[in-house]
Amino acid sequence: MQLIRSVLFLAGLSLALGAQAADQAFEAAFRTSLLKSFNEASGKILALAEAIPEERYAWRPMEGVSSVREVLVHVADTNFSLGARLGGKPPSGVDRKALVESMKTKAEALAVAKLSMDYIRDILGVVPASELLPEVNVFGSKAPKLRVALLPVDHAHEHLGQLIAYARMNRVVPPWSK
Repeated sequence: MQLIRSVLFLAGLSLALGAQAADQAFEAAFRTSLLKSFNEASGKILALAEAIPEERYAWRPMEGVSSVREVLVHVADTNFSLGARLGGKPPSGVDRKALVESMKTKAEALAVAKLSMDYIRDILGVVPASELLPEVNVFGSKAPKLRVALLPVDHAHEHLGQLIAYARMNRVVPPWSK
């Protein structure tokens, strides 16, 4: 009887350790994939923002739609906001309420956009998986906090597409398409 209990205990322990290893492997693969997708989109946003001439930063496709500069302000603001929702502390000197004023020139817009991307990337790289499981309010509905961690990737891809359209309308070829 003692032998059966020992075998069952060891079998259970083995299963538990195997499941834990599988969970850790999945978490590592998921985090790597999440960061890779974010890095690709955010890198292209920055490359495209660099390629668009400064005199086109005030351009908008029509009245009531964001300009190139305003898209970069929005991306930066959202990165800082989502990072805070994931437990990050904003970088020193960043005042989200003053972003519009701190991003007047192309150089300023690029610098703050890059800072926001580095900020959210750092948070996505270290936020413990266990903190992503509780449900939180995400735009009016309940979802695991993991959804907040996915939003920077979704958001970067969304505004990359917008900036590609803006660039093409201004005869700017995305650098990776040349």
